[in-house]
Amino acid sequence: MFASLLAVTTQDVVLYLHQGFSRVLLLYSALMAGYGLVLFLRGSNPSGGYLGALIIAEGVIITQGVIGLLLRAQGTPPHDSLHYLYGVVAVLTLPSAYFLSSNGTQRKDSLIFAAASLFLIGVAIRGIVTGAS
Repeated sequence: MFASLLAVTTQDVVLYLHQGFSRVLLLYSALMAGYGLVLFLRGSNPSGGYLGALIIAEGVIITQGVIGLLLRAQGTPPHDSLHYLYGVVAVLTLPSAYFLSSNGTQRKDSLIFAAASLFLIGVAIRGIVTGAS
């Protein structure tokens, strides 16, 4: 029993974290998409809480990328090179949505952030598919 625990390598732990954060990103993006759609349908501009939650989402994305780079530095490349593209697109999605919005001050911004979050769901799914070996 203890021998199997001792057989766990740093690379295994980093891979586990990378896979776990991909699920966090997927679920969190779904929540942010739903939250943004509710705000839009209620006729509200993005609240401070929603904008803060989007910043947390960006932090999750960046953390996921850093863990992925650590994994790559340990000699574990993704199954498909497109995985790198999905990582870059994920990092740029929310800042791009912010620059397309009116700095989160109008009702339409709720829809823009919800759409960006929906897009992130697709990017996360593609990232999971191209990263799996």
